Amino acid sequence: MRQLRFVGLAVLLLLVQACASATPSTPVTSIDQIAGKWKGTVTIGPRVEFLYLTIGADRTLIAIWGSITARGTVAVSAGQATYQMAPPIQEGTLKLYVDGGKRQLYMESMDSGFYATVTPES
Repeated sequence: MRQLRFVGLAVLLLLVQACASATPSTPVTSIDQIAGKWKGTVTIGPRVEFLYLTIGADRTLIAIWGSITARGTVAVSAGQATYQMAPPIQEGTLKLYVDGGKRQLYMESMDSGFYATVTPES
């Protein structure tokens, strides 16, 4: 039963990512566009887990998944947001998608071993 739930979650994640890739990303010119609390899923290798992400107006980042709490920073430059966090050491891009006023943030590490799709917490 547990495997079926994870398979369903993985399929849902792929569908969400397909929708995100169909819409061009929105340039991030200010931390205010992505600051706040987000939740969604993260894929690390074959594992899919829930992810809780907080991006502060001061450019701090806290990402929690499984038993991991990673802390780091976000940079915004030339319309692109990037992140660095540890542990484990990760760095990559943050892409913002806005469709009909609904926001979605896509994180991908430089080595493509970590990627997440999150939406604002209600």
